[in-house]
Amino acid sequence: MPETTFDPDDPAFLTDPLPVYRRLRDEAPVHHLPASGGIWLVTRFEDIRPLVRLPEGRMQVPGVDGGAVFGDGPAGRIYRNLMVLNDPPKHTRLRMLTQKALTPKAVEGLRARVEQVVDETLDAVIERGEMDAVTDLAFVIPYRVICGMLGIPADQRQALMAVTPDFFRVFLPAANDEAGIQACHEACAFFIDYLSEKIEERRADPGDDIFSALVAAEAEGDRLDRDELVATVLSLLAGGFDTTMGMIGAGVYNFAREPEQFERLRADPAGLARAATDEIVRWESPVGVTIRHLPEDFTLGGQRIPAGEPVWLALLSGNHDERQFTNPDRIDIARTEGEHVAFGGSRHFCIGQHLAKLEGEITFRKLAERIEGFELAGPTPRRMNFQFRSFESLPVRFTPARAA
Repeated sequence: MPETTFDPDDPAFLTDPLPVYRRLRDEAPVHHLPASGGIWLVTRFEDIRPLVRLPEGRMQVPGVDGGAVFGDGPAGRIYRNLMVLNDPPKHTRLRMLTQKALTPKAVEGLRARVEQVVDETLDAVIERGEMDAVTDLAFVIPYRVICGMLGIPADQRQALMAVTPDFFRVFLPAANDEAGIQACHEACAFFIDYLSEKIEERRADPGDDIFSALVAAEAEGDRLDRDELVATVLSLLAGGFDTTMGMIGAGVYNFAREPEQFERLRADPAGLARAATDEIVRWESPVGVTIRHLPEDFTLGGQRIPAGEPVWLALLSGNHDERQFTNPDRIDIARTEGEHVAFGGSRHFCIGQHLAKLEGEITFRKLAERIEGFELAGPTPRRMNFQFRSFESLPVRFTPARAA
């Protein structure tokens, strides 16, 4: 495949990357991208899975500033303190502090609250017979849950949502042009100002929420400095909401596109909701790409990759690899073909996976219990982001379930 045919900023690719990934898997599964700074793009499941699980894999090259394009501005401050973009020992300290709130036991304790949020969200739209499944559903549910966990007031949530897409540019610096870098700086500056103000509020009047617990840990003087605290809360806020929003939107889209799968779910909502969630996560892969640097030279797909060179692992492509999954571009809510790679692996395995699975399970079960079927009712544009490409809008019509 010629080098010029892959461009992470190409609107056609961003609109629908699956055909490009399919061609790459067939023709150049380990693909060098000199135009993007010498990055390697890996697209086959069999190559991605071992690399994403490799304990030696690092997010950064020792002594090299992966966020140099952001300089010392707001995006650079956030980039250098995000847990997911760091390696031990800093990553270990940040992860230990946050993971207690997201253990399976802690998340299961949120079940009643999530049930309430989903019911109230559906109550607001059920009689209309139509909705934008992003703004009316997929956005509302995870944002209410994570903002409740962090104690973010309801009247401030929309402003945070508006700048979240540009914040997510921080995760793949090399995928941004100058305009993207500037937009990322502006989004990060907004979050730094907003969260710094909230830190002072929590210090003066602590609440019973994760945010207050993190501020208390900072006050102990042996855990987080201010930039680390801002970045950690931002990780929880954006990560606990955005990727789950993508998952829920993808579920509704697929239930409209493949009504027979929704009928299967409606026949056994309690029994199939968790499996449906996992399959939709595979299909959507809300984090489409992750990055690794390996400490030694290694050979993959006949290509020698020098130590320390950045490797983009295309999780979305791996999860649509026909060598691993039957009819991978379609959902099968009872799929039994094994584990996908949407949640990453090793020390960077998604810390919020248990919360995402709980929200997906409850949302899809209640949709199956309360709605008879969906149909798409307009264009379904996606966000033009190489790594995080959730739907921007998803208008659907639906038929409320008849009372038994």
